[in-house]
Amino acid sequence: MDETIIWKYFGEGEISGFTLVIPSVAVGNVGQLACDLLISSFNMVKLASIYDTALIPILGYDPYDLNSSKLSTCCEVYKCIQRNLIVLQFRAPLVYKYAQRFLNEVVKKFKEKNVKEVVILTSSFAHVNKHISSSPFRFVANELYSYKNKIISLKWIEHELHDTGLQIYGGGFASLLYQICTEQLLPCLVLYKYCSEGNNIPDAYEMIHYLANLLPLFSEKTDLKSQLLEPVSWKLLFGRPPPSDIY
Repeated sequence: MDETIIWKYFGEGEISGFTLVIPSVAVGNVGQLACDLLISSFNMVKLASIYDTALIPILGYDPYDLNSSKLSTCCEVYKCIQRNLIVLQFRAPLVYKYAQRFLNEVVKKFKEKNVKEVVILTSSFAHVNKHISSSPFRFVANELYSYKNKIISLKWIEHELHDTGLQIYGGGFASLLYQICTEQLLPCLVLYKYCSEGNNIPDAYEMIHYLANLLPLFSEKTDLKSQLLEPVSWKLLFGRPPPSDIY
């Protein structure tokens, strides 16, 4: 079996010095929803589609443009030149047996392209949170991550590490990806929120607000919420309404 990732590029691939944001497919899909908000709000341009045996083959309409005739796949890369930002969006879980090999190759590829850092957005089961009176957000950053001093000033709560390494229950491949980034000497931050399944759109908004305190992505002159644009695909997030003729 060919285990080489296929990258189909749609535009200029220069991303040196960019911040790479990757969502982990996790409980409530908070990371993916947050990335949807980033892609839609910044009108990010599709840079590439990725094909691999680790990816479940999914095909659909463009989730950010109703008038587009282009299709979207399971794993795509989006780029915003103005903010030196790229987002690697996932729309399905990874196939477990191929996940580590796939993530290793992806991190290696982006490191070769000299990305500045990796930010992993994910979530964890709400019932695992032992300190419910504190913020529902937690972070983990490796020693290479350049914003650690700012994180300290923001008084973010650090995830409690165990002897067995980083464990985020319900967090998908976030722990594995963090380990791979650290092994490949790439600055990396994991940001996650304790949540439950349901309507997790408010969680995504909260995550973007939290992230905006750290990274200079949005203008400070106007309200952050007014700068966020929900993708059109969210209108059908829970399916179509029930047909009126059943009443």
